[in-house]
Parts: sequence; structure tokens; C-alpha cells
Amino acid sequence: MRGYTEKDLESFIESALLENGYIKRESKDYDKSLCIDIELFKRFLQSTQAKALQELGKRNIKEQELLKRVASQIQDKGILKALQSHIEIMGVKLFLAYPKPNSSANPQAIEDYKKNIFSITRQLYYSEKNNNSLDMVIFLNGLPLITMELKNPFTHQNVYNAIEQYKKDRDPRERIFKQSVVHFALDSDLIYMSTKLEGVGSKFLPFNRGLNNGSGAIGLECGSGNPAVKDKMKTSYFWEEILQKDTLANLLFNFAQIVKKDKAEFVIFPRFHQFDVVRKLLNDTKEKGVGQRYLIQHSAGSGKSNSIAWLAHNLVSLHRKQNDEEKPVFDSILVVTDRKVLDRQIQENVKSFTQDKNLVETITEGSRQLKAAIEDDKKIIITTIQKFPYIADEITHLRDKTFAIIIDEAHSSQSGKNAQKMGEAISNKESNHIDSNEIDIEEELIKIIENKKFQKNASYFAFTATPKPKTLEMFGIPCEINGERKFFPFHLYSMKQAIEEGFILDVLKGYITYTSYYKIISSIDDDKEYDKAKANAKLKKYVTNHIATIEKKATIMIEHFFQNTCKKIGGKAKAMVVTSSRENAVKYYLFFREYLQENYPQYKALVAFSGDKEINGESYSEAGLNGFSEAMLKDEFKKENYRFLIVAEKYQTGFDEPLLHTMYVDKALDGISAVQTLSRLNRICKNKEDTCVLDFANTHEEIGESFSTFYGQTYLKEPSDYEKIFTLKSNLFEYGIYTQFELDNFTKAILERQSENRIHSKLDNMVKEYNAKNDDEKTEFYTKAKAYLREYSFLAQILPFSDIELEKLYILLKMLITKIAPPRTEDLAKGIVNNVDLESIRIILTGTSDISLSSNGEVTPAGADGSGKKEVEFESLSNIVKAFNDKFGNIDFGTDEKIANSLVKLKDEIRENQTLKDSLGDRQNSHKLFVDIFKSKYANFYLENLPFLEQLGDKQAEFKERVSSVIFEMICEGLNA
Repeated sequence: MRGYTEKDLESFIESALLENGYIKRESKDYDKSLCIDIELFKRFLQSTQAKALQELGKRNIKEQELLKRVASQIQDKGILKALQSHIEIMGVKLFLAYPKPNSSANPQAIEDYKKNIFSITRQLYYSEKNNNSLDMVIFLNGLPLITMELKNPFTHQNVYNAIEQYKKDRDPRERIFKQSVVHFALDSDLIYMSTKLEGVGSKFLPFNRGLNNGSGAIGLECGSGNPAVKDKMKTSYFWEEILQKDTLANLLFNFAQIVKKDKAEFVIFPRFHQFDVVRKLLNDTKEKGVGQRYLIQHSAGSGKSNSIAWLAHNLVSLHRKQNDEEKPVFDSILVVTDRKVLDRQIQENVKSFTQDKNLVETITEGSRQLKAAIEDDKKIIITTIQKFPYIADEITHLRDKTFAIIIDEAHSSQSGKNAQKMGEAISNKESNHIDSNEIDIEEELIKIIENKKFQKNASYFAFTATPKPKTLEMFGIPCEINGERKFFPFHLYSMKQAIEEGFILDVLKGYITYTSYYKIISSIDDDKEYDKAKANAKLKKYVTNHIATIEKKATIMIEHFFQNTCKKIGGKAKAMVVTSSRENAVKYYLFFREYLQENYPQYKALVAFSGDKEINGESYSEAGLNGFSEAMLKDEFKKENYRFLIVAEKYQTGFDEPLLHTMYVDKALDGISAVQTLSRLNRICKNKEDTCVLDFANTHEEIGESFSTFYGQTYLKEPSDYEKIFTLKSNLFEYGIYTQFELDNFTKAILERQSENRIHSKLDNMVKEYNAKNDDEKTEFYTKAKAYLREYSFLAQILPFSDIELEKLYILLKMLITKIAPPRTEDLAKGIVNNVDLESIRIILTGTSDISLSSNGEVTPAGADGSGKKEVEFESLSNIVKAFNDKFGNIDFGTDEKIANSLVKLKDEIRENQTLKDSLGDRQNSHKLFVDIFKSKYANFYLENLPFLEQLGDKQAEFKERVSSVIFEMICEGLNA
């Protein structure tokens, strides 16, 4: 039987590269002191820059002196910077390599590129200090760029042995390791890479395709690693694609970057999915041209900011043949983020990835600056979705321009109104002036509709980790499966893959849930009747928001933090408390502040909520409670003494604080909200090995369902039902608020820009009809009108046809809705919370377990809903209280048996400790061990039996000491409970 070794893998890779234009070299061709294959380097210079060499000769620079100066400059500048620009010797420029031109317009540039010399050396003996060798090294023009260590699983070694070899057997001070751009460790299944060797501290990142190979197609398995390939190794893509000359040159000149952070420079080399998504988008755009839409579903931890920066820069230089002439595909690249404060990371990354800073314009001053940037041919323009729409009224002559629009977090950026304004801004709008004598109503309506649609002079590249149904339908790839039309992302880097590759932490491991039980009693003799549904909702809110409930939960949170969390991440761990309202955020904060001051005075909490909140006649604000402005909160929270951040609808998205370890959830979460909120914990940092969630409001099953949608692939089960918007249009017409004549007449008046007086007058007639309806009809009409506006603003973008009647109604309702209001319905549960008292509260640990997820992220479209009013069901106060206690107080509020069982469990857990067992012959030593073990185990007993312990008041310490003494004596005497 043949024995396979790593030499066989070397031979296989070498043969593949030699067949595709590489030159085979030997170790003896390499000059160890200069870190150059001198013969190939000289050959390259003589074939491309003979005049420069002659000029250096005139300046008395001989060959050996030239080589020394080249090696010195490479060492000083770094190989990547020297390759991407040039070096200079005695005023003479030398280019160390030539990039592949973006078009065929410059024949000399093409000729220069073809003269690059790619070579491969096996078993390179690189050191002047020892006889170590590298399995393979890739050279460009005689300069080493890529080192490789290979392993073959058939020899019982794999990629992780190769990584260990780099870490332990390769001295990072050797010149070849400092000069090379990237180092690869690989076997037949997996590939890892590092851009900087630092001994045992070297960081190697996966360079694998993922099981789905970037595809968002339905039914593919997701996760880390590489998919099987028929008749090939799983890692064959590395030498068949990545190391091919054109691809490698592309990576070196258009992707690998030197970036600065904290005054230090380091190399960024793309992970496989980052290079893959840009490459596939460029190829598809080059093939199909302008006017396409792409959805990129990349999880947190994907390095999305870098992917966007690479895409923007590569789109600038993308050329395509048009009428037998190669031209740039896009005039401008617009990077649109959904944050009111421009995403600083994207801004900095895009700017750092360009040599020409004048190519990039960041919009900070509003629409006029944006208009000027486009008209001045700025190639990359970064703006927020809030600023972008307002240029619609200023940009009027963009007929001949084409745009690539890169949208960050597409699920929020592409709402109906934003999309319409974006469409208007880049459409071929010629004039804002309308002559009422010449207006063609139908033609104007068609223009308005077309502006709402995706523009033909733009391509859209939408990035998101959590695509909504509307996002999938707008940007996703349509497909037919068993006769059903579905939509899926163009490219997918899944949450599952990000977790498995270690770029984010799994926040669902060891997920802890608590259940709250309440008992209420009626405080009045009168057995009034209330709206049953509203009464139950108010009672649940009453007990949940009750200060006694909040104080019990807050005590559990604080004690859990100091017993379990505070020592995590090298003692730097922090926690977030997620509350359901601004009022609860304030209540939590006030209790935290007092409790910490009394028990843990060296630590503090911060609170985050918008605006002012009045509670019991006193007004509270975030800045007032924290003692500094909202703008300072992120920086202040980084300080060591601030360990808790209590939030209400703030910092639950887009807040990246790696030291956040634990989250205390007291708010119902579902869908995207659950994923985005809990994902605040998943950022990695040094010494952060896990996360923790204590959830007081959601079950394991509910959270699992929310995450499963976005864990693997997410796809839309079916398209929107267009018929629903027409049905809703007919339903609205049946109320008789307006006639067809009034609808036509009003639309004409709007398009002719008639005076405001006339517009109000027309609407007032309709308002009169609305006011004549009964309350139920008013509520129904108002609800359906709002639903129509919401759904049509979305459907107008994707309808394959233009319907002017739908647009007319949209124009009318958008104005009419501002002049009508739904009737104020009588609160049939008013006052119920004043007629009950909270008698008992019990908060019990439900369970701790990992939440397992499926990868089937099927979602369905939301439809226009014109639901009517539900009938009110009345119930007496006594029955409402009884039903509430049955549902939320279904527990024995007695404690004796539970405490007894908990104490037995505590004793048994301590007794099972093997170290303690082994020490029982030495009472003094065993007691020291016992004290430490008891302290740790008692923390869990404390959390599980908090209500009982609170009843002990100031005797808690005495109880704890008594329990400790009794359990120790029982263990020593070998007694059973």
C-alpha cells in the first residue's frame, strides 16, 4: 500500500502551480542575508526597468550595493508598502512588482504586469542560524511573500501541528518571517493564516470556505470548515484559485492593507469569505452591468466594515466593455449607514484602504456637501441614511451618472420612504418646475412610481446580519422550488460559522432563566367588571413593574455578578441590564446605586434612556443620574469602577463593548430584537472565554426560535401577495370617506402644486365624512389607512408594474391621515391596579442549559392587514384576580420543605469534592478547604433561596455560620442527612 506524506501534498501543489506559469526554484537560489532570490529579482528589473538600472549605474550604484539598498528599504518600509508603491535609490524609482491593470486601455501596463515572475521553492532553508526549512515559499520577482507549512493527516499530523510548528519552532525575528506578507498552515481539510508571527502568541485565523462556500442557497449545510469536493482535496481551492497568478496579484495589490492603530502598523489580509464576497460581486456586476441588487448576509464577527471597504475600493476600478470600449462601471460609490452618527469604523476603514485620500468624501455637513461631492466626481462618498434622502431636491442633473449604493444594515436603511428618496436622488430627474397648464397627470404619477422603484442607473449592495422578509424580497435572489417562489441571499457568512470559527462567542451557552410568581389580592369590597384582556395586561404590568419585584430581581442580579461574573475577563467583566421601560430603568438604577454603595462601594452603575422621565412627581434624565452628558457614556463605561449599564431602548444595537460579559434581561424579546440585544455580549477580547445571560422575561424556547432564524441560512418562504394591497384599497373605498372624483381631483391639485388653502379645503370635506362615522368605523378606517401607507411604500419598490390608482390613494392618504385621528376608546380596565395589592412575590431559577439551534431560517412576508376591532369580554374583579393568581401564582409559597431539600443538596455537593475527601484525616487542613468550597457553593444556595433569606433580615450571617458549622461536622462524622 502506498504511504502518503506531506511531501506528496507539496508535490501536488507544486505541480498545479508550475502548470499555471510559476517557475520552480531551489533553496540554494535564495540569499539568506538579503532575503532575495537574486537571479529572479535581477531578471525582473532588467526586463522592466533597464533605464532605471542604467541611471543607477551612472550614479555609481553597483549590483551588490543596489541589492543591499533594496533589502534595506524593504526592511524599513515593509514588503507590502514597497510592493504597492515603489522604492527610491539615489533619486531613481524602482518598482518591485506591477499590478494587473483594471482595463486594457494601457498596453504598456499590461506588458509590465505580464513580466512579473511568480516562483515557488520547496524546503527553503531560510536561516543563517540553524538548518530549519519551510515546506513551501511563494516568491514574486524574487521576493518572498507567502510561507507555508503543510501537514498530511495520513501521517497523523494536521493543520494544528503546522500552527504549533510556526509558534514554537519558527523564530519570528528571522528576516523571512518579518518580510513575508502572510503565513499559511494547511492540510488536506483546513487552512489557517497569520500576518504576523509572535512565537506562542501568534494568531492564526481560518482561511476556509465554510460548508456552504459562501452561498445562501436554500438547503445547504452551514458551518466552519470546507465542503467535500468530488475527486479533489477540500483545500484544493487554495492552489487552484487563491495562488493563481492573477488572484494572488489581486490579493496583494487590492486587498492586503497596512493599517494604523494606536500608532502601530499591521497588515490586514482578507479572510476567505471577505475576499470571496467581493470577488463574486465584482464578477457578477462585470457580467450583468448596472441595475442589479445584491443581499449579503454576514454575521457579527464577519469583519463587515472591512468587507464594505474592500468592495467600495474595488468597485471604483471595475471596468466593463460597453460599445467595444472599456469604461468604469460606476461613477460614484455611495456607502450608506443606518446610524445617525456616521459609523466611524466604516469611515476610517474606507479611508485607510486608499492611497489617494481625495477619492473619499465623508458627508458631515448635509445634502449640499453630498451634492457637491457627486458633481465633483468623488469616487467614494460615505453618508448616513438620515442625510441621504434630502439631496432629492438638490440634485437635478444626474442623467449620465451611474452609482453603486452599498447599504450597511439594509433592514433599516431601505424602508419605504428612505428608498423612495434614494431613488429620487439618483434618478434622471430633469426639473423641479411643473407648469400646471402642461401637466400630464398620468405621466407625473408614473414618474413618481418609477422614482420609488430601484433605479436602472444604480446597483445596490445590501449588507445585514439579520435580514427581514422585506429585505429578502427587495435584495434577495429569487428561485423556484417545487413550483414556489422563494428568495435567498447572494452571499452568506452565517452566525453558526462565526461562532465555530471563534470570531464571536455563543451567547446561548449556559442560558439561565428565572420564572416570577405573583399573588395579588383585591383591596376593595366592590366586585366591579373590567375588560378582561386589558385588565390582565395591566395587572401583569403592575406586578412586573412593582418596586418590590424590581428590588428582588436587582438583588439577584447584583449578587450573581459578584459571585460569578466580576472575576471574568481578568477581573474586568461588565454587565448590561435590559429593562422594559424608561421608568423601570430609573427604578433599577436607583436601587443599584443604593445597594452597591452599601455592599460594594468601589463599583457603580450607569443608566441609559432617552429624554426625561417623571416618576412620582420627580423628573429624571440619563445625564442627571449619571452626572455627565450622554455623549460621554461609552467612554465613561470603559472605566474600571463602572460595572453595570442599565438600559431602556438604548445600546441594544450597534454597541460594541468587548468587556460586556453578562446580561440581565427583564424585557420580552423576540425575533431580530432578541438577536441584536443578546449579541451585545458576543464580541471577543483577551481572556474572554464565555458569556452569561440571566433572563427573567423569556423562555429557552422563545429565545431559541428567534436565533434559529438567523443562525444558518435565512430565506423568504414566498413573495408578498400583491392582491392584498388591492383588497385593502377596495375596503378603504367602501367607507365612503372620499369618491373617485375627489381622489382624482385631489391628486391633480397636489401635482399642480395648488395653494395650501385649496388642499385643506378638499381634505376638509373628507374629514367631515370621516367624523360622521361611528367610533368603530373610524378606528377601522384609520387602522387600514395606516396599513395601506406602510405596505404600499414597500410594494411600490418591487411591483413588476406601475398602478397609478394605488399611487393616487397613497398621495391622498398620506395627507388625510394628518387631519384625522382615531377615536379615544374608553379604558374599560381603568383603575384596576388601584383596587389590588401585591401580596407575595417569588422568583425561582427555572433552569440553566445550552440553547440548541436549527439552521432553517424560513421567514414569511408581512401582509397588509385591515383587521377590525375585537369584541370586549367583561369579567368581574374577583374572577380576574383568581385567574391571574392561577396563571402567575401557581406555586406553593411555603418554604420549609424547599429549604430543607436545598440544604441537603448543598451538603451533598460539598461532600462529593474529592480533594476535601482526601483531606479529612487532617481536620485543620480539611476545614480550610471546606471554607473555600462552602463559600462557592453557598452562593448558588443564596440565589435559589433569596426570598427565605431576606425574611431572616440581619440574622442571615448567623444562619450562614450555623449551616456551615453543621455541614462540616456532618461531613467529618460521615453522617447522612
